[in-house]
Amino acid sequence: MKHQSFVDWMKAVGMLLIVTGHVFGDPYHIFNSISQPIYTKQLGVAFFVFITGWSLANETRGGFRVVFNRIFPVYFYGIFFAVLLSTIYFSIGADINESNYMPFFGGINVFFNYFPANPTTWYIGTYLHLLLFWFFFFRGKEIGKRHLVGAFLFENIVRCTLLYWDQNMVLVLILAFWSSSFNLLSFDKSFPFREILIDDLWELPLRSLLISTFYLASAMVVFEIARCLPLFRLVSFFARNTLIIFIVHMPIIYAFSQYIVGVSDVIWIRKMVLIFMVFVGIAIMSELIQKCINVKYFCNKSWSGLNKIFPKYLSNK
Repeated sequence: MKHQSFVDWMKAVGMLLIVTGHVFGDPYHIFNSISQPIYTKQLGVAFFVFITGWSLANETRGGFRVVFNRIFPVYFYGIFFAVLLSTIYFSIGADINESNYMPFFGGINVFFNYFPANPTTWYIGTYLHLLLFWFFFFRGKEIGKRHLVGAFLFENIVRCTLLYWDQNMVLVLILAFWSSSFNLLSFDKSFPFREILIDDLWELPLRSLLISTFYLASAMVVFEIARCLPLFRLVSFFARNTLIIFIVHMPIIYAFSQYIVGVSDVIWIRKMVLIFMVFVGIAIMSELIQKCINVKYFCNKSWSGLNKIFPKYLSNK
């Protein structure tokens, strides 16, 4: 499958939105007020899900091998950094953050109403679920409008149910128009989705529809823009390092936030310095790690080993 430039653009921009959102943090900050009722950083996740869906829809190789090849580097680096963080925390007498390992057991973390200690690792379990859903239900099938309409309706029914049960953590138009229009409504700072402060039966379905509409519209708008842009080396550099940035940026933010205070008395300058350190610094670290570790080699070796153990089940997959 020919590499498309919009993939790198959406990955790089999406990761920058996620890092920036976590650095600013404040739910009332202007950065988090342009995408009501979701937080702006969540658009980054939407971009990654969009790219995953697009690439799987164009996948022509064997099904389970595709799932294995995609999930292996995620688990490889995810477990590597989970163990590294546990070792660091244990050495200083702190908790080993055992919740960080939950995503690697079939992604069971998404069935609990809280995040792992390293919160962004929730996506590891969700990514596995997306791949398995494709493998069992959409592999080899052409995705049409009826699938999209059905998914949209199902998504909103499930989200409304979960919101009603107060299980927000389980979930996974132009910005100027959206922010200027919907900031007229009153939203609280609940997470992961803001609540519309109206005491009415229609609050849940309205909120759910706004979330889905904004996710869909934002992904499509950015896709249409990104597909027209030329590809630059810098964009590709950040795009190919998004996995490790995604996994470790929160612990890095936690560790270095206190040391940025002396940089400037102006808060936004301190925040921008931290964003640069995290986004650029981890990308450089990731590039060095990937040059030293050939994950594809370990992936192929692991697949060969599994084939020897389970030849009956994997030989034709």
